[in-house]
Amino acid sequence: MSPATLQRWLIDAAREFNAGRYFEAHEVLEEALDEAPEHMWELFIGLIQIAVGYHKVTQQLWSGARRMLQRGLEKVEPFPPEAAGINLEALRQRVRTDIERLHGGRFDAAAWRRHPPRLRPLIPIADSEKS
Repeated sequence: MSPATLQRWLIDAAREFNAGRYFEAHEVLEEALDEAPEHMWELFIGLIQIAVGYHKVTQQLWSGARRMLQRGLEKVEPFPPEAAGINLEALRQRVRTDIERLHGGRFDAAAWRRHPPRLRPLIPIADSEKS
């Protein structure tokens, strides 16, 4: 997979993720997995699991959400803060916070909807459409 192709997949996934369409983001990432370089496999699997975890949040499936977010976090932890053209550290911090709140019974679904998690490409999504 060329860097440009990888970037396109991740931007497509970010568009879905950032629109609150976590299941669709998972599908984009799953499709990209077939072309992902071997050294990026765990990153893609982790992002898929995080997207599924947040999809479960939208369904109020709290224990399943926590479990999938934890699994995804474990897979993306070894990667650098900026990996594959995304701000991975910002996502990891958000996932950690949400896991802690889900685990401690302090998860506020209304606040989560007002300030949902984001998958942030290192280049703005609008700029990516010009290339």
